[in-house]
Amino acid sequence: MTTLGQALANTRRDAAVLRRSGHKAQAEGLERLCDQVTEAAEPWLRWLTEAEARLRSGRSERYLRGRFPEWQEQGNARLAGRERQYRMCVIEQRIPESVARERGRQLAHERLHGKEDKVA
Repeated sequence: MTTLGQALANTRRDAAVLRRSGHKAQAEGLERLCDQVTEAAEPWLRWLTEAEARLRSGRSERYLRGRFPEWQEQGNARLAGRERQYRMCVIEQRIPESVARERGRQLAHERLHGKEDKVA
């Protein structure tokens, strides 16, 4: 069975073939459709790392790992090498994205410079 991501990639390739064959209008129509579907389906298509899932949800690593087997069986979690990843659609957003992004910057700064050196 073809996944949504594969179907979008196939359609984009078809659009490129149409463009090269001189069918610019049809190619642009397919590309617009792919862009709209990609945007609408972002929560399904986008995979979050465990760290991103923790920031988005405010949940602990223990909570996420406890749910991982169930979500993996449903196709909503996977292992990419040794890294656990979660579909965005199963990770509730309890913390505003701007707050999560700033906290991520702070954590990265702390890792690079130590906890005592505060972000300006």
